[in-house]
Amino acid sequence: MKRPLALLTVFYCLGIFLCNLTRVNFWLIMAAGIVIFIAVNLLKADNYIFPVLVLFLTLLAGALSLKNSYVLPKYHISNFVYYKDNSLYSLSGFIDGSPEPKNNHTEFIFRAQKIQAGRLKWGTCGKVLIKTDFAQKLNYGDNLTLIGTLARPHSFGTASQSYRDFLARQDIYLIMRIKDPRQIILYPGNSGSKLINFSFWLRAKMEYIISSSLPDLPAGILSAMVLGQKRNIPWLVNNSMVRSGTVHILVVSGFNVGIVAFMANLLFKILRIPRKARIIFTLACLFIYCFVTGANNPVIRATIMAGVFLFSYFLKREPDIYNSLAAAALFILVTNPRQLFDIGFQLSFASVLAIVYLYPKLKALIHLEGCRVKVWKFICEGCLVSFSAWLGTLGIIALNFRIIAPITVLANIFVVPLATIITLCGFTLVISGLVYPALANLFSFPTAMLINFLLSLNAAIIKLPFAYFYL
Repeated sequence: MKRPLALLTVFYCLGIFLCNLTRVNFWLIMAAGIVIFIAVNLLKADNYIFPVLVLFLTLLAGALSLKNSYVLPKYHISNFVYYKDNSLYSLSGFIDGSPEPKNNHTEFIFRAQKIQAGRLKWGTCGKVLIKTDFAQKLNYGDNLTLIGTLARPHSFGTASQSYRDFLARQDIYLIMRIKDPRQIILYPGNSGSKLINFSFWLRAKMEYIISSSLPDLPAGILSAMVLGQKRNIPWLVNNSMVRSGTVHILVVSGFNVGIVAFMANLLFKILRIPRKARIIFTLACLFIYCFVTGANNPVIRATIMAGVFLFSYFLKREPDIYNSLAAAALFILVTNPRQLFDIGFQLSFASVLAIVYLYPKLKALIHLEGCRVKVWKFICEGCLVSFSAWLGTLGIIALNFRIIAPITVLANIFVVPLATIITLCGFTLVISGLVYPALANLFSFPTAMLINFLLSLNAAIIKLPFAYFYL
């Protein structure tokens, strides 16, 4: 096999997909897997049947991982609550994530450890989405007791992307609504991870620097582009970006990870740190940035790929982009196989695969290497990259968002370079603010000016004829 990891990942994904379509018994899959596993160990590696059995075993492993993801422990909190249940419950545990304020409301994920109904008390596990009807200052890791009713999420949305399925992919099966602050009892201590606590503290610090340096709208845009925090982006702005096909710039992705890697490596190089130690420290910065931005699929993918590329230096081997991408996908899917059906996961990997595979072929097709005019060559390369990504994600976007935006190819030629400059200015502003707060003011005006220009440019683009149309 030329790219064994990439091929194995394809069959692992195929196993998850096929298992989702059928209702095959878990133990039947397990039995078939055991038989094939024994056969693989008995056969020699040079036998022509050996690779076929390995691929089929990988397919069964994907199916088993999906089946296993639906199996919950007997004491999981969802097993204590009926579909329609008006009982009053008391939950004890801690906040597992950063609480999100939303229009004088607060949402957070709560990891339950004990559940009480009346005089009965049980040990439990699992996550619950908490929604309060008031603003509440809470932090990751806070130990709480919550009193309220528990309900299962409603299944609104599309058939393939319902709200219930969205929460289930995060292992959340219950929602508790808190209407009165007296339903929340805070205890001393913190049960969160020190690394994640540090990451959330750093993110809050960076958000404060951005919000105090820029007006509200540019601050919301920059927080999304640099930190992945989209809660302060107006619906009109987000919708405008969707229509032009440039909403991806509001998501932290591989480009941001690349900037962090470049800046960290440059800093450690200036400090004359040896190359091997520099790589390790750069990887540490990437993992911290991954936690700071919420560890979404594009960031995890880019972080793992960057880790594979940097680690290849120790192995003294040339990294392969397809195997690196496969390693990232496999890591996410082994952890949570249901992420295969997440739109963010699909768009993230489809766009990168399309660029990696289609761009070189399109470039060779039009003989772009023979072009001697550098400006024209640069423009053409931008068009081809944008066109490749658009083709790769066209079906997913049309199926899920019911929109096709031909203007995307043109829009990205202008918007992406501008977004690149804004992101670089944003990182410079934040780092300056962390080192010496007064320095951030030097970059606030040009950053705000560029963001306003970006919004005006995007608004003008979507007004062009046939820019987009809904299905």
